[in-house]
Amino acid sequence: MNVRSSDLEPERLRRLLNDEIARNQAHEFRRYFLVRFAIVGVLVWVFSWPVPLLPHTVLWALAAAVVFAYGLMSPPSHGSTPGTRSTPPR
Repeated sequence: MNVRSSDLEPERLRRLLNDEIARNQAHEFRRYFLVRFAIVGVLVWVFSWPVPLLPHTVLWALAAAVVFAYGLMSPPSHGSTPGTRSTPPR
C-alpha cells in the first residue's frame, strides 16, 4: 500500500498502518502453521506408503534373514562342543 503521510490525517494514517501490520501478522501466522502442517503431512505420507505394499510374508522373510545373518555372524559361544570331552583340571 502506497500512501503519502501528507495526504491523510494522522489518526487515519495510524489506523491504516495498524491494519497493514495486523494483516501482515495474520498472513505470517497462517503461513507458519500451514508450512508445519504440510511438513507433517508429507512425513506421514512418506513413512506410511510402503506399509500396505509389503505383504506379511515379505516382512517375515526379512525378519528370518536378519535372525539367520545374526546367527551366522555372532561369535561362537564359549563352552564345550557336543561330541568332545572336556579335560579335567590338573
